[in-house]
Amino acid sequence: QKIERLHPHKMLLYLGMVGSGLLFLFLLTAYTTSLPESLSLENLAVPKYFVLSTILLLASSAIVSHLKAAYDQENMVKLRNYFGITFILGTAFALTQYLGWQELTDSGIYITGKAAGAYLYIISGLHVIHLLAGMIFLVFLMVQCIITAQDPVKSLIATTNPYEKIKLDLFTAYWHFMDAAWIVLFLYFVFST
Repeated sequence: QKIERLHPHKMLLYLGMVGSGLLFLFLLTAYTTSLPESLSLENLAVPKYFVLSTILLLASSAIVSHLKAAYDQENMVKLRNYFGITFILGTAFALTQYLGWQELTDSGIYITGKAAGAYLYIISGLHVIHLLAGMIFLVFLMVQCIITAQDPVKSLIATTNPYEKIKLDLFTAYWHFMDAAWIVLFLYFVFST
């Protein structure tokens, strides 16, 4: 019965997250099976920039967890600021992922090289693509919030409209999913090397 009361957009999001989770699981399995034969463990080190990107993503997830409270308080300025900080942290995450790839290249691990090294690029790159999808939705919500914050009537309508809250719930759930997915991937990379 609970699933029948679930908003269709939330159902699509949850199905998409399950599909993405399975995709990452299959890629991790392929990465694991390719490790022994293609790359010795001592040659593979998780880039230091991946550590920094993990910290940035955790910080962004902490900020995202405050979005609902700002919305419930009808504080559009605070909501806009949280969106802005999340955007900055998400952009910094993508930049540190790129720098992590540069670090992999500098250590002799190439995307066209041995399978395990290539999987590091593919898996982390796929995660960045997921992040970019979230960033597009984030920009949409942030622009909408900026426009709404300038008009008290629009602000009142936005804070009392249940669909606006669903959009915020969708973004929050997706962002936390991306954060959790990266933490699992990062820890797997750390402990498999």
